Amino acid sequence: MTEPVLETVRLPYAVPYYAQIASPELAEAIFVHGMDPAQDPRWAESGAENHQEYAYWVERACGVACLKMCVEAAGGPLLSLVAWARLGLARGGYLIRQNADGSQHEVGWVHGALAEMVHETGLMAEARPASLDEILAYLRLGKMVIVSVSYEVGDDLPITRQGGHLMVVTGAECVDGRLRAFYVNNPSGRRAELQAGARLQVDRFAAAYSGRVIVIGL
Repeated sequence: MTEPVLETVRLPYAVPYYAQIASPELAEAIFVHGMDPAQDPRWAESGAENHQEYAYWVERACGVACLKMCVEAAGGPLLSLVAWARLGLARGGYLIRQNADGSQHEVGWVHGALAEMVHETGLMAEARPASLDEILAYLRLGKMVIVSVSYEVGDDLPITRQGGHLMVVTGAECVDGRLRAFYVNNPSGRRAELQAGARLQVDRFAAAYSGRVIVIGL
């Protein structure tokens, strides 16, 4: 009987890891157990002017954390997480809708705006739909892929939705040419093994995937 052929596809360059909080080791305490982000002792490293600005972006910074990872992987500008967030907000990249009753509904990061911000650093960037096999093909071409998935996929939670959170795909695992897993940098990963280079089984990934990506090339 022929042994299965295992192939690991990796980008030909390193992608740094950035969490959407200043202290990744506190992710579980903040995201799961309700710790006040203002108590993060490293909050100022985010570039925020005060605890309140930092706390606001902690729950919302997945898009710019991914952008920061990809831009720096390509040797682009070194901006703080909150500096990227402010820039995205000013460009209309973070969508907040006004409801009829005067309340606000936060939709989240606009993929096209994030792609434009990346493009302005001199990189190729395109927001588009993509199949799982197309994500693999982009990786083989040395392109980074920011994917829209449920945050649940990066934890031990049941998958109840598709999209709403962004991660950077940095690699893939295939058996006999068929996808078995993706490797991702997840900015909201609760524990170390769920943060940089986290391995996500393809069936679980597919259940959480919205079908939308931002493709970034050097």
